[in-house]
Order: sequence, then C-alpha cells, then structure tokens
Amino acid sequence: MKNKIYLSLFSAAVFLFGAEFAVHACSVCVTGANDPTADAYNASVLFLMATPYAVVGSIVGGLIFAYRRRFSKRAVTESEQTAVDLAWNEEGSGR
Repeated sequence: MKNKIYLSLFSAAVFLFGAEFAVHACSVCVTGANDPTADAYNASVLFLMATPYAVVGSIVGGLIFAYRRRFSKRAVTESEQTAVDLAWNEEGSGR
C-alpha cells in the first residue's frame, strides 16, 4: 500500500515537472513580450476586465434616460394643464 502511494506521488511529480505545457503559466511566458499571441492575450484580459463596467454603465445610463424622459413628459403635461386652466373661456366666466 505504501509503495502505491509513493509511486502515485512520484508519477504526479514527473508529470508536473516533466510536461512543458504545465510549466508555462501564460502566453507571455511561452512566446515572449512582443508576440501577437501575447498581445491578443493582454487584449482579452482587458476586455474581460471592462465588461462588468460596461454592463453596469449601460444599466445606469438606461435608468438616467428613463428618469429624464419621465421628468420631461411630466413638465409638458403640467404646462398644458396650466395653460388650459388660465385660458379665457366664455362659458366658464359666467358673463
């Protein structure tokens, strides 16, 4: 039983340290700093970092747009009601 444990630990260590793909952590480590693959990797990281800000910004922008739209419609309807109330109406004047 002890030999199986040692054999499995030894085989795992050989696989991890012997496999070249497991040693390299990212595309910059594999290709270097000025490679198109590294540039694409960096661009994808920036895209993934900016996505939550874009989603939250679009939601906030939509809420602001809806608020301003409602406020402008309310201002138009209030001004129309005021104009109707102040208009000269012969029937309502009692003369």
